[in-house]
Amino acid sequence: MLKILNFYAFCCAAIIMLCSFIKHNNSKHEIYSPFFITQTKITQATHNTPDKNLPFIATQSLLPNKELSAHASAIVAKDSKLMTLFYAGTREGAFDVKIYQSFLDTKTLDSKWSEPLVLLTPERLTSLSGRYVKKLGNPIVFKDSRDRVHLFVVGVSLGGWATSRIYQFYFSDDLATIHYVRELHLNPFGNYSHLVRTPALPLENGGFILAFSHEMWHKFPLIAFFDENGNMLTTKAINHLKAQLQPSIIALNEKECAAFYRTNNRYNTNTYYQTCENYAKTWHNIETSNMKNYDSSILLVKLGDEVVLITNDGKHNPIWQNDTKKGDRQSLSLYYLADKIKGQFVYIDTIDTAKKGGEVSYPAAILDNNLLHITYTYNRKTIKHTALNINAILEKIESMRKDSMQQIKGGK
Repeated sequence: MLKILNFYAFCCAAIIMLCSFIKHNNSKHEIYSPFFITQTKITQATHNTPDKNLPFIATQSLLPNKELSAHASAIVAKDSKLMTLFYAGTREGAFDVKIYQSFLDTKTLDSKWSEPLVLLTPERLTSLSGRYVKKLGNPIVFKDSRDRVHLFVVGVSLGGWATSRIYQFYFSDDLATIHYVRELHLNPFGNYSHLVRTPALPLENGGFILAFSHEMWHKFPLIAFFDENGNMLTTKAINHLKAQLQPSIIALNEKECAAFYRTNNRYNTNTYYQTCENYAKTWHNIETSNMKNYDSSILLVKLGDEVVLITNDGKHNPIWQNDTKKGDRQSLSLYYLADKIKGQFVYIDTIDTAKKGGEVSYPAAILDNNLLHITYTYNRKTIKHTALNINAILEKIESMRKDSMQQIKGGK
């Protein structure tokens, strides 16, 4: 029986990849476009400025939440304010889970997150899509190169996350309302078992690349190309990895990108890194990273010329010094990409830790005003916001690179 199921799963995966190939080659639109490099200014600190010794953590705060549980936040910056989305209800996967929205005014130093308001319910998505939706999950939000804010949400009609579908929206300019676009058609055979977690990669032409994963049986990563009007052009399977999901993809420059994958296996905890060129047309061989992952969401972020990784690692929580697997989601840390070819990362500092039974996980991030704003699940009770000083991060990376070079020279 197991062999039959495995064979069926293999056939499904092969069909999806074949359909992606056919769809790609039949597209009449120009698919590939230069990546949009966000023009977020990072004011470099110097020895003559008072910002030289900025603390690593600028501020931390909890978002208000009246529900029993909250998870999977997303964040975007627009017009001097931050907007965070998350899902909340009695528990993950419950019928009463809704998508909530909260704002933070960045013009005022002592401003607080607004009381979260309901943005989307299963009932409303059912009405908009014409398909019964019993539960919601994983909102993602991002700005394209034309300053338009897009939203994708995961919805389930039957069963668990393995039968999920992805729904597309866009925000009004003031971020007050959302407009339904469509259910993404990613598979001609049932069109389910797809899940999204990380923000899309914007393109210069106004389009974007959405990274997502196929969930049922052999989980594997894919990408979808969208044009400047938000229409999906094609999908593409970028490798043949199994048990890898929720890919995070960023632009290294206008032609090259990098991708990192979360594992769905607590026993084979290797993680994989991959790069692309030619505007995501050509994907290089998969590299085994030096990082470990214990079935928890990850995020790549571009900081100027550097790339950082936000990830869970139990080894930097003193509670779990001798057993990292038990503390897999109880320590959230920041690493920098030391080798952009091989995907080798170096630890910078710890963002937050949780006590036994707690959780700091599922990071989302955005750059704004020399700060790296990170939101993440806090003990499954609410969402926590931590702002890191970008200059402090870059100074640490620069210092660590110099130390590494001195060690190499000293060893010769």
